Amino acid sequence: MKKTFALLLTTLLMSLISFSIQTQESDYLEPFDDPEIPGWEHSPNTFVEGGVLVMESNSFAFHEGFWAEMEMVVQARFSGVGELLILYSWTDTGSYILRLGRGYSILEREQGGEIIELGRSDISILDDDWFNIVIVTSANSHQVILRDQPIITAAGEDLLPEGGFGFRITGEARGEFDELAIFSQGAAAPPAEEAAEESTSEVESVPPVSEIAAGTPAYEQLPWIYTGGPVGGLGYDVRMDPRNPDIMYVTDALAGVFKSLDGGVTWFPSNEGITTRVGTSTDAIPIFSLSLDPNDPDVIWVGTQFASGVFRSENAGTTWEDRSNGILEHGLTIRGFTVEPGNSDVIYLAGEVSSWEWAGEPQPGFNFDKVKGVVYKTTDGGDNWTRIWYGDNLARYIWIHPTDNNLLYVSTGIFDREAANSDQKANEPGGVGILRSRDGGGTWEVLGVEHGFRPDELYLSSLYMHPQNPDMLLAAAANDAYAFLLDRPLGAIYTTQDGGDSWKRSLDLPAATSVEVCERNSEVIYASSIAGVYRSGDTGQSWESMTGDLWGAEDTIAGFPIDMQCDPRDPNRVFINNYGGGNYLSEDGGRTWTVSSQGYTGAIMSQVVVAQDDPALIYTTARSGVFMSNDGGQTWQGMARGEARLSEARGLAVNPTDPSHIITNFLDLWFLQKISYDSGQTWKDVDLREWFPVPEGHGPVPHKLAFSPHDPQLVFAISGDTKCALFSDCNISLGVLRSTDGGETWERSNLDSGAVLDLAFSPDGYVYAGLHSGDIYRSTDGMDWELVSTGVFWDVNLSGSDPDALPPVLSAIEIDANNSQHLYTGFSYGGVKISMDGGQNWESSSAGMPPESSVLDLAVDSAHPGVVYAATVESGVYVSTDSGATWTAINEGLLNRASFDLALSADGSVLYLATEGAGVFRLGAVREVPELGPDVEQVEEPAPEEEQAEEQAPSVEEELPEQDGGSSPCAGNAILPLAVVGLLFVWQKSNEED
Repeated sequence: MKKTFALLLTTLLMSLISFSIQTQESDYLEPFDDPEIPGWEHSPNTFVEGGVLVMESNSFAFHEGFWAEMEMVVQARFSGVGELLILYSWTDTGSYILRLGRGYSILEREQGGEIIELGRSDISILDDDWFNIVIVTSANSHQVILRDQPIITAAGEDLLPEGGFGFRITGEARGEFDELAIFSQGAAAPPAEEAAEESTSEVESVPPVSEIAAGTPAYEQLPWIYTGGPVGGLGYDVRMDPRNPDIMYVTDALAGVFKSLDGGVTWFPSNEGITTRVGTSTDAIPIFSLSLDPNDPDVIWVGTQFASGVFRSENAGTTWEDRSNGILEHGLTIRGFTVEPGNSDVIYLAGEVSSWEWAGEPQPGFNFDKVKGVVYKTTDGGDNWTRIWYGDNLARYIWIHPTDNNLLYVSTGIFDREAANSDQKANEPGGVGILRSRDGGGTWEVLGVEHGFRPDELYLSSLYMHPQNPDMLLAAAANDAYAFLLDRPLGAIYTTQDGGDSWKRSLDLPAATSVEVCERNSEVIYASSIAGVYRSGDTGQSWESMTGDLWGAEDTIAGFPIDMQCDPRDPNRVFINNYGGGNYLSEDGGRTWTVSSQGYTGAIMSQVVVAQDDPALIYTTARSGVFMSNDGGQTWQGMARGEARLSEARGLAVNPTDPSHIITNFLDLWFLQKISYDSGQTWKDVDLREWFPVPEGHGPVPHKLAFSPHDPQLVFAISGDTKCALFSDCNISLGVLRSTDGGETWERSNLDSGAVLDLAFSPDGYVYAGLHSGDIYRSTDGMDWELVSTGVFWDVNLSGSDPDALPPVLSAIEIDANNSQHLYTGFSYGGVKISMDGGQNWESSSAGMPPESSVLDLAVDSAHPGVVYAATVESGVYVSTDSGATWTAINEGLLNRASFDLALSADGSVLYLATEGAGVFRLGAVREVPELGPDVEQVEEPAPEEEQAEEQAPSVEEELPEQDGGSSPCAGNAILPLAVVGLLFVWQKSNEED
């Protein structure tokens, strides 16, 4: 292989020398073979490993130098969530920055603190494959070439002075670099033989440009790729940096803090140092509230949900440190922060105390927990906190009067909690109203019914102080539980003009959740609820509905607009973070909206299905609706159209012979089933009232759907919830329903009772049904069923596990596609059992995973005998390569291991995972494998160098048009990088064949 590469390099160099006297030699070659990384300034989490420069989360590596007009060639690989940055012409005063993110590439020029975008492309590299990148600069232009394809060309006017170069990794990500070369003008080329000798040993260690061959087992392609979708999550706060509103932050109760540097176009997680973890896998990051210090916006405060955690960042969210000392409650939900203007030592926080804490046991209201509230204060920058208010409803927003810092206002209540002083038996919602203090929180007065609020509208989800007139405040009232109980709309925007002494309803808005005044034009005010967005252009005197009954981006369900931010530069630009729906942006005053969540999701998933003949085509359901992706999750499209414009999507089935034929169901207020024959462009209702006549929550409803692979018109629905042992009652069910006409009509099978939690199809034509009780049935037609096994989990041994754990429940079943006698079962709190005789005998087979693992799904790789995957809700995904005898965790790259559902491509090369709180992850490559160049045999017998030079020159001229003046330095500069890219592709193929 070394000989092959030497001949290739000799050929390349001689061809280039013959073509143009402007050809350059490398000024700098870096094989990264010295662990000391001499000449580089770098962060502690940057190091050399195996001849590769490795950079972990939020790291940097810089090398001083004097390059301006040059070509830079480097191999790189990226995984995780964040950005890969390449800097050149780098000095203390500025640099060029190539910013590579998921779905975009941006070239910027930074000088004197000002950033100017020079060009961008939708082509990106974040697919965890090795790739080549070339940057060509001259006095006239910059060109970025990715995988031998020019993606950005920008004018090079006012070229920055000579400088060094470097790399940065932002977010929770990992970057790897190898074979860095820089070519500048004016250097004499060495003899070709010498160049070949110098290069051969270096290229030996280059990791190949990994183009995964079709059928490579998914487990061999770690790490997992975070798709950043679909849109969804339990969002809460959104904030813009007042110095640069393109710097934004959002929070999510399962996914933590996310940051954007481009005005919300893309996002990356920013949670380093936040130690609080919750959820079944203890991976969820329960960040609720976030506030920037107005005195120094690089200082940020965040608070957790149900965990009493307070964290502070001094570097714009790069790292965090705990500041929870003095919080008395053990499970406080921190709803908001406010920092005193001009004094960053004084901070207030507002919180929620759950009933299990204030009462010692749960105190459920009509529909939600009955909660109390607190306000805390610190006077030493968060080192110590003191509780200064405790009352009968949660506290959320705190405002400080700008000219009298002792004058405070606090909103209490929110739409999805009930006040501790409520009484559902007497139909009394209770509540508090607005709190006001005139002595910095020493004493409080309640602004309630006697000040103008209706007694059923004391739950005030939002509060905003007018930026020019602090005596004017606006509050949003909402109360979902009692709106249902009292059977009348509840909610409004209230306004005070006298500092809270009197309040008036200025807008009837049921379930109002947020209100915002625009700083650029304070006459512009926005108010929102799940039903729509309203806008006032006269300081709340009149309002206009901007969206109609439903708001949000086309084909998605936006959710509850829990917080909004008006861009301080443009009152028509509004950003909303949602309970259940992700981030949305309007740039026309709220009339139209676009999803602005790329890179951020906290979606709670239900099912994921991959098309039979296309590993890149997937459909998925989540609390935020039903979605599809045709590129392996790199981009997502909502499918909430027409009859399917609903949230709480659960079951999903895709016809294996026609992926445009889809069935899904929703568990919103009622159970609803929909069917589409055009990939979700249009939907129709399926009437199942005969089987499901009552609202969800009051009877069994299907949670899983499946087409038979043996008959595409035969579809099954089961009403046992896969997660029932974790969250609900497994005893309620209607058994198995079947359809023989592709989902148009349904009938109840003879297996008409018991919670059926999963179905599996054998290669010999049977469908198997697994019941929560551990019984297994099978059928050939889905109507008549025979018992195969009874109480499969009865002898599951959980010795040494949690004595308080629930008993095992059969939650997953699979059958070996190559051996219909080989059955796999997974259990909640019970691991895996296998049968080698069609279900007659069973044995535990969980070696390698905790014995009490809750296995919610199994996937057998029919293309690779012996390979099986298991999704567990506590500890992630496992693979077995010996038919279930032993298991190995494969969790590298997973941000959240709470694994609910698996979908494996037919060739076994791509595995998808649906999670609770982190959307969908992908394991394996989905893009097409490009041609890598000529065969090795042709390269090892090169033609004479003169002939090669004559053959190469025309191809270069075709790609780079001749400029005025003939063979210009600019044209010559572009030759070498393109040739090097081609050479590396050839080398890769020769390496594979050697």
